[in-house]
Amino acid sequence: MNNFKFIKVKKSKDIYSILLNRPKNLNALSTKLLKEVTLACNKIASEKNIKFVTFGSTSENFSAGADLKENAFNKSLSEIWHENLGRKCIDSILNLPQVTICQIQGYCLGGGAVIASACDFRIGQSNSIIGYPEIELGMNLSWFGLPLAISSMGLSNAKHMIMSGEKLDAKIMLEQGFLNELFEFKDKNKCLKKWLDKFKKLPELQLKMIKRSANEIAYSDSKGIMHMEFDQFLLSKK
Repeated sequence: MNNFKFIKVKKSKDIYSILLNRPKNLNALSTKLLKEVTLACNKIASEKNIKFVTFGSTSENFSAGADLKENAFNKSLSEIWHENLGRKCIDSILNLPQVTICQIQGYCLGGGAVIASACDFRIGQSNSIIGYPEIELGMNLSWFGLPLAISSMGLSNAKHMIMSGEKLDAKIMLEQGFLNELFEFKDKNKCLKKWLDKFKKLPELQLKMIKRSANEIAYSDSKGIMHMEFDQFLLSKK
């Protein structure tokens, strides 16, 4: 998987790393980047000897969110609705049977926060800023972002962040449960290794079984909401 332009995919033994790679655009989530993440995840999902998939960035920011400069809305609403690239990307992450860990640094906003919340665990650099600014732009949070936010930090915290558009620092996000651990820049590799080591010696099949069951319990009742969110988002762009 070396033919990607907007992400970098690396393999080391039983670990795949997917790194967002649009540093000049703060890793804004363009349609091409979303397609590449989806394609990579779909391929990795079927690899039986892979135990972990990590997500991160090639630069100092994880992602500033959707690429608002892109002319994606030049297409008809019908075309955008059928493509629904954000949903497909999040689905591909949620459907990974492997343990997924997102390493966050710098800005992690909007769609970037949704990608992070689709992972099993999130570790964040102490300088991270996390938020859902969609409401400030007159948009609804889509891509299954609301159920994922509620699952990762509870109903009240999720409503506060999404309804206010407030951006919070890593320490607060740790306290709210969105982040599992903080790290300093010099310790980022050490922290990631620590989390990988937590699961390395545990039985792979059982980990996959527990993950699938937990995700079904957490999200099965919210699958329809994913469609409703995106429908409302599209209608707000008319």
